[in-house]
Amino acid sequence: VYLSGSDTRSKMLTTSRSDVNILLVVNPKSKQVLLLNTPRDYYVANPAGGGALDKLTHCGIYGIGCSVGALANLYSVPVNYYAQINFTGFETLVDAIGGITVESEYAFNGNKGTYHFVQGENRLNGAEALSFVRERKSFASGDRQRGQNQMLVISAIIKKLSAGTIIMHHAQILDSLQGMFITNLSGSDISDLVKMQLSDGADWNVKSFAVTGGDGSNYTYSMPRFRAYVMYQDTALVNRATTLVQRVLNGETLTKSDVKQ
Repeated sequence: VYLSGSDTRSKMLTTSRSDVNILLVVNPKSKQVLLLNTPRDYYVANPAGGGALDKLTHCGIYGIGCSVGALANLYSVPVNYYAQINFTGFETLVDAIGGITVESEYAFNGNKGTYHFVQGENRLNGAEALSFVRERKSFASGDRQRGQNQMLVISAIIKKLSAGTIIMHHAQILDSLQGMFITNLSGSDISDLVKMQLSDGADWNVKSFAVTGGDGSNYTYSMPRFRAYVMYQDTALVNRATTLVQRVLNGETLTKSDVKQ
């Protein structure tokens, strides 16, 4: 499943850049989930440009199918589904499930000092969670750490939804996101997943991995007249990520050492 975070803030989701680009690789039989983050500035082939190189975030300008195609090509894997949410929808989602608890690697401030997050456990509402996943200037690694924090929050959301009875209210939660969330998962697909979780109450083994690369500047398909910041691919990391995806699809269980970076 391609998870996309649109950079729009209104209550109506519109076609725009995608600032969050995560593949959610799920094996319902092995109960294994892999969150695979690709930085928004990754220099990838843009399907809309016939394979011309572009920032991954720019692919969103041409529709969510373009972003799906770019990631499917990068990791040599079919991407069956997508789900996209914007800033307002993300806040609404976190509040609708009663907030989340995130274990932060660092203490830092978000939203220009509006929020403070401690190293260790943080209980977050929607506005706080959005600040947590958007902050990058507080970290020496910038967007790389932001990607890690985004996966921490998604893991926390998965944990909250798969425990207790919150998932029983999935219809109401989805209704609250009307206009701010889109997916090609059908109502029956979602219902089947909910029934499965309620039936077996399984704990999911959620692991995260992120590709990174080298900083640089270059021309892009979407901005051909200007050099822009891009992150060049680390081929070894992309190949490793591709292997991890295939292992999950093959029913293997990933360990911490498998995703250690």
